[in-house]
Amino acid sequence: MRVYIFLCLICWARSGLDPAGPKFSGKPSSGRLDYTDAKFVDVIHSDTDGLGIKEPLGHIDFYPNGGKKQPGCPKSIFSGIDFIKCDHQRAVYLFMATLETNCNFISFPCNSYKDYKTGSCVDCDNFKTKSCPRLGYQAELWKDVLKEKTAGRFQTSVFLDTTGANPFCTYYFVLSITSLDETMKDGYITFKLFNQIGVVEKARLYKKNKSFYKLQEAKILAQFFNDVVNISSIHLAYFQSSHQRCSTCEYIIQCLMLKSLTYPERPPLCMYNFVLKESKEVFLNPSACITKKI
Repeated sequence: MRVYIFLCLICWARSGLDPAGPKFSGKPSSGRLDYTDAKFVDVIHSDTDGLGIKEPLGHIDFYPNGGKKQPGCPKSIFSGIDFIKCDHQRAVYLFMATLETNCNFISFPCNSYKDYKTGSCVDCDNFKTKSCPRLGYQAELWKDVLKEKTAGRFQTSVFLDTTGANPFCTYYFVLSITSLDETMKDGYITFKLFNQIGVVEKARLYKKNKSFYKLQEAKILAQFFNDVVNISSIHLAYFQSSHQRCSTCEYIIQCLMLKSLTYPERPPLCMYNFVLKESKEVFLNPSACITKKI
């Protein structure tokens, strides 16, 4: 399947929905989709180890779930034709979901899916008020800022994870922690969010182990399968990674900030100057962050 969506008659923008790989991979740009085909080209890769193509082709290339096996698709060849076409067609359904729902498919610029999975590509602040790029018809809104960030060849690869059923939405938050304690170096954080009616949502964290250095902000990428609005409390726990755990140890946190990346227009929530006890869950009631005066 090689699908182009033409958004204007003068080829201002073009979208490739899992462009074909067989007989096209490794070919000159004149014989396949290429970023020179229009003023802005975005590509969704959903079956790079099958019918799709792995190499980046556009100004921005989206790799949902790593661009290979898509959640919800059959894993056995005995499933019939769906085993062959499901991953390939997912790019189309993801694009349609951006048109038919209010899902923001936030995607993270990264060198590889492996780096993304370890939480190495969390920082959406570089995109200012827009947050990280979004898959789908909104991708063009990031054209200018991506061009500023990339010297020379204007191409960016981005990664995201989705659910396995329509509309495939997930919701990303980033938890930023600034510690005052030098001993809090080799450990990991777990947390849950509660809304005002007491519904709890557990986070999927992209990297458990995290280095917390004194007065240095550590960012943890978290994904939720349901959106959490009107957050009333954060239940947070810290664990040492080493075997020498200390049940009486306490760690001073200067600042904790929770921010929605999926909906960057929502104001972040903060908590200041509190103590974490190792392996003990604390219940925090965050409030609006204090704006720093310059």
